[in-house]
Amino acid sequence: MRESKATRTPASGDSALIVVVPEWASGDIAAWRRAYDPNHRAIPPHVTVVYPPFVPVDQWQHARAGLAATIQQFEPFEVVFRELDTFAGLPAVLWLRPEDGGVLYRLNAAIAKSIPEYVAALPFEYVPHLTIGFFASGEESEAAQHAVAASFSLLRFRVDALAYTVFDAYGTWHRYDEIPLGSPQGSTAGGHDGFDN
Repeated sequence: MRESKATRTPASGDSALIVVVPEWASGDIAAWRRAYDPNHRAIPPHVTVVYPPFVPVDQWQHARAGLAATIQQFEPFEVVFRELDTFAGLPAVLWLRPEDGGVLYRLNAAIAKSIPEYVAALPFEYVPHLTIGFFASGEESEAAQHAVAASFSLLRFRVDALAYTVFDAYGTWHRYDEIPLGSPQGSTAGGHDGFDN
């Protein structure tokens, strides 16, 4: 169990870089988040690689080439979720721990080194995790952990891209662009396509 630290509330125009869990793999997680995470409609199941505010959308094209060069040094990799953990505090946070051989840590560090002007210092150690829910007490978190563990089965998927997401004025994160791993050919930045296609 780790200690929960206060985080900044996202503001309209904020952005972040995340790994999105494929829709085919997110059924159980989505159900747990509907039960325990009030933010489940704002963003799909994911692991944050770089927290907001990150790169403003009007500076994205300027920053993208250097960022892509860094990200594309990493080959696609596999993530396995098999272990639940909690961040203690108010609120308590229940989460899944990704097993990835340390790639997410290295990606976070490499991006921070590559474009430090866009990566805010965190008030806590970077811990890759997939949030399941938030709880008013440790007792509620523990009860949820037992409920989730009773129905959880190992989840495994391949990560081949990172998603650049932007927070809108209505409290929803939209996938604005993606940068693939391990390839010099990246997608071009598009419009706000959301997470539903």
